[in-house]
Amino acid sequence: MAEVCTAVVIGGTSGIGHAIALGFAPAARFFGTYVGDAASVGALARAAEEAFGVPHVVINCAGMQQSGKRVLDQDLDEDAEMWRVTGGR
Repeated sequence: MAEVCTAVVIGGTSGIGHAIALGFAPAARFFGTYVGDAASVGALARAAEEAFGVPHVVINCAGMQQSGKRVLDQDLDEDAEMWRVTGGR
């Protein structure tokens, strides 16, 4: 019998994250989360644990669509948002 594996895929609604999420479960459950906000990420962790228990795997594929501007041409708010979402420090 196969062992049940619980995975949390952050950024699983599109792109690589979506493909990874489907690889774990074709009928994945979606929790809306804004990864640029610590309270939202905390709510995700609590909801996932309540629904499935402690996850076996956590994968972060969060990203955002870029403006297409060169780094030196984007304003500081755009830059700060990109770092919040992608987890940079």
